[in-house]
Amino acid sequence: MDKRMASSFESVTFVIASGSARETKAGGRRLASLLECGELLGLIGDLGAGKTCFVKGLARGLSLREEDILSPTFTMIQEHRGRVPLYHIDLYRLETVAIDDLGLREYLFSDGIAAVEWFERLRESAELDYLAVRISYAGANSRRIEFAASGPRYGSIVSKLKLAFS
Repeated sequence: MDKRMASSFESVTFVIASGSARETKAGGRRLASLLECGELLGLIGDLGAGKTCFVKGLARGLSLREEDILSPTFTMIQEHRGRVPLYHIDLYRLETVAIDDLGLREYLFSDGIAAVEWFERLRESAELDYLAVRISYAGANSRRIEFAASGPRYGSIVSKLKLAFS
């Protein structure tokens, strides 16, 4: 991204509350309805917060069976074919990883949607445009889901997401 553009971009964020796994999946479905292709989603949150649950909703919104979405912790990358390809990537087992490790570049910059769990472990994450999806505990069964845009393309998606929830 051009540094002049980065300095003029105003960060766009939006927060929703989820009281159940069903509501977390619904957030993923709504986001999926706004995606076209080539998006990079950085999923951030503690173990068990609901990142994979969110991806299940995302998958359903992309005309995939949510039952096929499993935590990719042991395989690290799962490819799913729906209305657009979904690449579900989990970096949990790695301390840090570079884009060119594991062939990640072909997934992160593809014509599909890359949903990356433990995105903060990607060494170049701060240099990329992406949509951060931060899921945090707000109670025993409730979650706080924050969407934060990094770059104008994702700012537009977050703005549309706000409208979808209003």
